Amino acid sequence: MKSVLDKILSYNAKRNKNFVHLKYKALVESPHRFFRGTNHLFVEQIAKEAVLKNVPFTWACGDLHLENFGSYRGANRLVYFDINDFDEAAIAPCTVDLVKLCTSIFLVGEELKFSEKESISICNSFLQSYKQAVLGGHSSRIESPTATGVIKTFFDKVKKRKRKQFLKNRLIKQNKDVLIKTDFRRYYPLAKSEKQLIKTTLNKWVKENKRDKDFFTFIDAAFRIAGTGSLGLNRYCILIKGNDKTNYCMLDMKQAEDTPLGKTFSTKQVKLKSAAHKIIRAQKRMNDTAPAGISTIELKKEYYIFKEHQPQEDKFNLPTFKNEKTDFTKLLKELGGLVAWAQLRSSGLDGTANGDDLIEFAATNKIDLVVPCAKKMYKQILIDYKSYLQDYAKMKKVKA
Repeated sequence: MKSVLDKILSYNAKRNKNFVHLKYKALVESPHRFFRGTNHLFVEQIAKEAVLKNVPFTWACGDLHLENFGSYRGANRLVYFDINDFDEAAIAPCTVDLVKLCTSIFLVGEELKFSEKESISICNSFLQSYKQAVLGGHSSRIESPTATGVIKTFFDKVKKRKRKQFLKNRLIKQNKDVLIKTDFRRYYPLAKSEKQLIKTTLNKWVKENKRDKDFFTFIDAAFRIAGTGSLGLNRYCILIKGNDKTNYCMLDMKQAEDTPLGKTFSTKQVKLKSAAHKIIRAQKRMNDTAPAGISTIELKKEYYIFKEHQPQEDKFNLPTFKNEKTDFTKLLKELGGLVAWAQLRSSGLDGTANGDDLIEFAATNKIDLVVPCAKKMYKQILIDYKSYLQDYAKMKKVKA
């Protein structure tokens, strides 16, 4: 039987060898970060569980932990708070996302020193909110003017961010040139040949998509580091400039790959051109409004997710709650509605179950299997994390 470390090394074997080591190091940080970066282990385990049996198939985020909620600016230039990472998206049993998020609650609860009983109570608050929203039978959204608590604080923070300051923190002037600041933390330098290839790719995309070539003037590119699960996949930041000398903009170009969840339920998947097309389809189905300009771009016969690198786009990093249990419980009630609305919004599309099927599911006691399964997943993650720490330390010692 493969060890946890062997499974992780095998899963990530084809990733960029210059950067995948950053992922292996990041997984050491905490059980929750380990959980965020090893969704393939979670899918392998949950596929055997009764919680996935005889329930409706829906579009699923596929990796719905607490830090995959956040903000972004839509095409209408308004800021939204929603599920904002679909790298692991697939059509799957509706309970996958519910178990994943409840497992995340247990792990974060441990970091915040909640008792197991308190974490179970918070899971139940999330599920009750989800259930009520599904039974309501229509989707909605969380908007800035009506947001409260932690989400209001989040909205207030990101709305203050301006492009000028965002660019100032990420760009550097060298002689007369403005370039991406390669700080070896967020951005790493690329060879001239790699930059030229990205420039050619961008120009081809502009032509094929009938975009304004004067706005998409290539200036610079760098390798971008962000997230946990996707570390080691190729990801680039591109600096462009429009007609105005000060009109700089940054673009994000992220490699996509087939997901473990999609492979597990392969017969249920909609046939699309690439994994990138599938991720964007999921986001457009599940979000009330998708991020501005999100599309695909092809580089070396592989498709990437392509969108604006926005100052308003941010992950929901775990905050320091003023009243931890009260604020956390209230937040999870809000997130219960978001998950339900995403499933309702995408229902009946691409072969997924319709709204009536979801309502029928919510009216049964099948949802009662979610928390016991999440608790089981949580316990296994702690075991896997401990095993990984031991074997990773040995591997580092051998390499040293």
